[in-house]
Amino acid sequence: MGQLVPSMAPPPTAQKSHRRWHPLLSLLAGLALLAPLGGCSRGREWPGMVYVAIGANRDQTITSELKQEFEDRLGAVEKGFRQIHPDTWFQFALYPEDQLVEVMRQRSRSGLAPDLLLVNGDSALRLLKAGLVDPFPIRNDQRANFNAEELRRLRSPDGQLAGLPLLVQTQLGCFNRERLPNPPATLKELLSASANGHPIGLSIDLYYLLWSVGSTGALPALDRAVLGQPPNPAERQALTGWLSWMQNASSQQRVSFFPDQPTAEAEFKAGRLDWIPCRSTVLPQLRRAMGSALGVAPLPDGEGHRASPINRLRVLALGRSSSAEGRRRALAFSSYTVNPLTQRSITLGSQTVLPANRFVTVPVQSSQVLAAMVAASNQGLQSNSLVTLVHSNDPRIPRLQTLLTELVFGERSPEGATTELVQILQTRP
Repeated sequence: MGQLVPSMAPPPTAQKSHRRWHPLLSLLAGLALLAPLGGCSRGREWPGMVYVAIGANRDQTITSELKQEFEDRLGAVEKGFRQIHPDTWFQFALYPEDQLVEVMRQRSRSGLAPDLLLVNGDSALRLLKAGLVDPFPIRNDQRANFNAEELRRLRSPDGQLAGLPLLVQTQLGCFNRERLPNPPATLKELLSASANGHPIGLSIDLYYLLWSVGSTGALPALDRAVLGQPPNPAERQALTGWLSWMQNASSQQRVSFFPDQPTAEAEFKAGRLDWIPCRSTVLPQLRRAMGSALGVAPLPDGEGHRASPINRLRVLALGRSSSAEGRRRALAFSSYTVNPLTQRSITLGSQTVLPANRFVTVPVQSSQVLAAMVAASNQGLQSNSLVTLVHSNDPRIPRLQTLLTELVFGERSPEGATTELVQILQTRP
């Protein structure tokens, strides 16, 4: 299931010989206690332990490198929280996001569901629908910290909140600043860069193509189709225009479509591409490979239309197996993480996520990366319907992937693909 090999750092009363270990290694113990076999019941006897399950995005492979990234990001958070609550310890497990429902169902049957889950917003909604997490009891003072639209995205049809917003992961354009000093700001500039000899990489993965829907002016049409409504003639023409742009891009000599995002990123790190779409969470890996050559910018807009990146909300959801004391600690930690000071610290420390708390000011003048991420966040505010669509469990995704692959390779015309696209989207998942 792709879980990490754990390290254990129990409280001093349980094992004093481990006092020298890094504080965050206590967080990494979760795989031993949350793993499918062995060790779980004994761990539950430790006082003050909060168990956290973290969903790894489908384009993230659970490796020691990813483990290190989480250690880097969460170490300061744990240290700060333990200054206020020194009797609280954390253990966490990493799971593939698209397997969370089944994994948490197994954990719940055994009474071993985690106290907290750090997951994407759409995953929290699926877990809530499956009865695997409890509704989050957001307070009025907490509610005021978040955009009403973002909270609406996290509510079930009956109004229950699936999780507390924590962070925003953005979609950006990554470029090699040594070979492409000025990143393309528009679709026209992107294809011009290609014509001028700069290799451009695009992933056929639907998640990494939808940003161009907004740039080509087709976002209202796609939104209408996702909601099950037939697009009007002008909207249908806009959809055909989006599909035509992709097919035209694929015919350019220096524009390459790759079967998945990791392949595109590998080509980019190897210096064979000058520009790709990327997630903000992959920036540490790219920095290690490229150093100062890595540049980051918002995704290209179109003529009179903004790009529509899929920016993910990461939320904290409440597991269902907590004791009363475990729930109290989980809620206390949740409140601590959305505090403006904590949110600012996480943002500045990682430079891969933005705060969900709308009252946190991001110092964009101090960082080109943060400025690009804030611009991407603003671009993505229009993409709420697309965020709802793009999750790995949506049964329409494989059909859409096949259609777009056939389009890119010239086996479908944009006009014919438009008809099938609308039909697929109007099918209720």
